[in-house]
Amino acid sequence: MPVSAGGDTADADGHGGRSALPRRLLIGFALVALIGAIGAVAWIELAPTFAFDEPSCSSAIPDPRHGGCVAALPIADIEVRITATVGLSPNGDTLLLGGPLRSDKTKVVLAGFNVAEKRETWRKALDDFGPDVRVAVSAKGDMAAAWGALGIRVMDVPDGRPVVAVPIEVLGARLFYFDVAFSEGGDAILAGDAARRSSFRLTEAASEPVPAPGFDRADSCHPQGQVGQSNIGSVRSRDGKMVVLLPTVMAGAPVRIGQSVRSEQLSAAICGTRSVSVLVGPAGWSDVTALFASFSPNNDRLAVVYAGKTPHGAWRTLIDVWDAANAMERLASFPIRGSVGYRIGWSHDAHRLAAIRSSNDGTDALIFALP
Repeated sequence: MPVSAGGDTADADGHGGRSALPRRLLIGFALVALIGAIGAVAWIELAPTFAFDEPSCSSAIPDPRHGGCVAALPIADIEVRITATVGLSPNGDTLLLGGPLRSDKTKVVLAGFNVAEKRETWRKALDDFGPDVRVAVSAKGDMAAAWGALGIRVMDVPDGRPVVAVPIEVLGARLFYFDVAFSEGGDAILAGDAARRSSFRLTEAASEPVPAPGFDRADSCHPQGQVGQSNIGSVRSRDGKMVVLLPTVMAGAPVRIGQSVRSEQLSAAICGTRSVSVLVGPAGWSDVTALFASFSPNNDRLAVVYAGKTPHGAWRTLIDVWDAANAMERLASFPIRGSVGYRIGWSHDAHRLAAIRSSNDGTDALIFALP
């Protein structure tokens, strides 16, 4: 076969290089296809990391219709446990949280942070208190309730003057209280699950409690489940009128994804309510489960915390916020790098939501504005 002067094989007509050019094009196309395939695999693997990248925090909300992160506060020396909760002042300008000091785990404190200035402004010791500190703030912002394994303490803020204490013996040692709330008039605290939701007057909390408004049930109704805040797959509003079922696979939930449970569990979860909602999980987050849910103080909004891991093993969180006053419409979704757990809290007007986030970079508090 003739060979061209350049060394390429020539065809019979002497047109050297014609067969070489298509080969080079084919090789080029093959390389492009291979690179594209590698990129597609990488995107599929890393999509949970990139597609739901955490938005930055700014005092100016980019889209007021959907809300966003307006502040990030470093939490340096207080260990806010993953099962703790936090609180916000009525207008959201002060964050309240508690936990043991990182430098001395035997000392537990309740502290207030100025959101705008991003700094701690006061702290009070919680002597003889467990490490998990859950916080609620009164509608006027003049009192805070802190509760944990040993009972409930109500105090004035920021001076810390004790108002009343309800020991665990009065509450019932078998109950694990995820929610304590102030009554509408601010003269009592409400605590307990759906079966034993009770009202304790601040002036005489040691006396016999009475059923909380909306929870004085007939003998035919035996409600079960958490009220206000919950980690068991369902949550009942604090007025007892609504129950929300969450997408989860957790044991004990009245409805579980892909599993069958006894109908008595569902009956007990919705007993005595006027409406029931079943939430849809977030699109693109099929690998996560509903970990925790919290109603706003006036029961008009619901925040649901979803938790999962990236392909590299790092924690990621999504907080879905729902309009519970109007047919359960999703208001906003906030993706967060790191773990949040139960550590969220509302302002009284439900236009601010706080979340404590832990990651490899440390612990900080994220403040979200809501439409």
